[in-house]
Amino acid sequence: MVARDAAKLVIDERHELIEGLAISACIGLKKIGDGVRFSHVSHGRGAENIARMSALARARANCYHPRMLHAILLLSLLKMSDPRAIEVADQMMTALGGQSNWDEARFIRFTNVRRNRKATFTWDRQLGRLRLEARNASGVPYVVLMNLNARQGSVYVEGRQLHGKERSEYVNRSARMWTGATYWFLMPFKWKDPGVILAYDGEESIGSVTYDRIHLSFANVGRSPGDQYWAYVNRETHLMDRWKFKLEGGAEGEYRWTNWHRYGGIRVATERVSADEVIRFEDIVVASSMPDEFFFSPAPVELR
Repeated sequence: MVARDAAKLVIDERHELIEGLAISACIGLKKIGDGVRFSHVSHGRGAENIARMSALARARANCYHPRMLHAILLLSLLKMSDPRAIEVADQMMTALGGQSNWDEARFIRFTNVRRNRKATFTWDRQLGRLRLEARNASGVPYVVLMNLNARQGSVYVEGRQLHGKERSEYVNRSARMWTGATYWFLMPFKWKDPGVILAYDGEESIGSVTYDRIHLSFANVGRSPGDQYWAYVNRETHLMDRWKFKLEGGAEGEYRWTNWHRYGGIRVATERVSADEVIRFEDIVVASSMPDEFFFSPAPVELR
């Protein structure tokens, strides 16, 4: 009983520490309600100091909003990542094209080919719009036009629009497909997403290549927070040549990431190669603009 109480005290203290860091980060923002800006509150008196104190109180209240606090806590978890792992991640991002080029890659389109099945995704990263073109289990073509944030959209199977439960099933399945496909395609760009914890797991030599091995785990975010990944970053090229994973459900795997090419300012690998399969990414487009028809019309759309 005493040991359990002591453990709970340690956990509570950690939570209080993290919360304190999050609130400090939040109220340290220069822009606080009503246009009042401050870097500290002085100990003097007067109307100016009262205004600053009021702004500080409002900032604290805003920071304690559950969504704000949750977001900042996730960012605080990133601070817990291993500094050496963060250094490797930064070197990799530079090799991939740099943060600015990734930020400018608003629209990403690609076809995922796996076991002779194809699915084409057109994604608006800024607005969360998605167009998915694929075939169902019966081989019938369908198009889903949806908003990933709202989990709402339209579904067309062989041109016939679906409604009700059928529509919802396609929309939900499309969101899951997008989650999986984009992670397999763009995982190296997502190392600093909120809730990702990076740990340096040593170096390993395979053949003549030396790798920095990075362990990725997740702080209760995503659909399967128990998933774990080990990324092998080539020390010479700073690109991720392979990964191993152990998923929450128990599945394990190891794939090489090959055929790196540049699209619209960023570099991506177009093949994932394991002992028994090759997953390909084709028809890749990375752009700062794309016709709106992609997200509103189920008819075939050509890039202009």
